[in-house]
Amino acid sequence: MCDDSCLRLCNYIIFDVEKEGYVGSPLIEFRNVTKSFDGRRILDNVNLSIYENEVTCIIGKSGTGKSVLLKHIVGLLSPDEGEILIDGKSMGKMIKTGEWNHYRHNISYMFQGNALFDSMTVFENVAFPLQQTTNLKKKEIENKVRMRIEQTEL
Repeated sequence: MCDDSCLRLCNYIIFDVEKEGYVGSPLIEFRNVTKSFDGRRILDNVNLSIYENEVTCIIGKSGTGKSVLLKHIVGLLSPDEGEILIDGKSMGKMIKTGEWNHYRHNISYMFQGNALFDSMTVFENVAFPLQQTTNLKKKEIENKVRMRIEQTEL
């Protein structure tokens, strides 16, 4: 039973899978994923399956793990326990082999209110999309980020 501290996941299929001929494994799958910060368990043995052409909403009060879950999906965090599969492949193995770099170019995300990643500095937040989507050298990225930060007077 879920109380007020619970994270709720709601999946909505946006087409009839039988009519479309869809059969297969989940696009994203969490298997007993656990994540803790400073001794506080945020994700506790989460099991989740998200299929292609399915809209998934994540609902919960502040501090229940919504952003932590999303950060796992995009590879910013790794689970303390459990496994995340992308198209049936272990995300951990994909990261180690470099295969993750090809996958991450196919995902996009935006947090509520266009918020920054709270675990990163402003500089790191501005640099993040350049690091993820370009082949720019570290120094080039640093120069571009400094220029944008100066332009916005941050």
